Amino acid sequence: MKKILIISFCVFSMLTISCSKTYEFRAPVDPAAANLSKPANNTQCLEVDKVKFEWNKSDNTDTYTITIIDLISSATVTQNTSTNTVEITLTKGKPYSWQITSKNKSTSKTAKSEVWKFHLSGAADSNHAPFPAEIIAPKNDTTVSAGSIELSWKVSDVDVGDTHKFDVKLDKTNATTVICTDQADTKKTITLTAGVYYWRVIAKDNNGNHSESGVYKFTVQ
Repeated sequence: MKKILIISFCVFSMLTISCSKTYEFRAPVDPAAANLSKPANNTQCLEVDKVKFEWNKSDNTDTYTITIIDLISSATVTQNTSTNTVEITLTKGKPYSWQITSKNKSTSKTAKSEVWKFHLSGAADSNHAPFPAEIIAPKNDTTVSAGSIELSWKVSDVDVGDTHKFDVKLDKTNATTVICTDQADTKKTITLTAGVYYWRVIAKDNNGNHSESGVYKFTVQ
C-alpha cells in the first residue's frame, strides 16, 4: 500500500510540473518589402539573351515572386524563387516594368516592392519612346461623380533630356475620340455626364517617338 501511495505521488507531481509549464505563442511575422537593384529604374537594358534581375533580401521572407509586364502588350511573366536574383528571357525592343512580392510561409500577408521600368534594347539606341503613361486617376474600373472630372497621369523616359506632350482620347466606346492634343500638362479637367467612359493617353517626346497607355475604363454616376 505504501508503494502505491509513493508511485501515485510521483505521478501526480510529474503531472503538476508538466501542467505548470507555459508555452510562448509566437505570432506570424509579416514579410518586408524588397528593395530593387537591377535593372535600374527608367534605364536602357543591354542584356543579350536573358535579363538578370536583382534585389536586396528582405526580412522575414521565405520566397519571392517576380512580376514582369510588357508595357506595350500588357503580357505578364511571373516566376517564384527563394533567392534574390533570377534570369528571365524577354523580347528585345520593348519597355517593361517589374516588381517583387515577398512571402512568408507562416502568414498569408505579402509585401510588394516599388514598380521599376526599363527598356530592353539589346543594343545601344540613341533615343527611345517614353514609357507608356501611367494612369493616376480615375483608376481603371472605378466610379466617380458626374460633373467636373480631372484626368491625370504621369510619364517617365530612359532619355532624361526629352520633353513630352500628350494627346488624350476619351469616349463611350473605344477611346478613339481626341479631346486634347499636344498638351504639356499631365492632367486634363473635363465635364462628363453619367455613363461608362473609356480613355487613353498618348505620350510623345521631342524626337518624334510616342507610346500609348492602353485603354482604361471608369463609370460616371
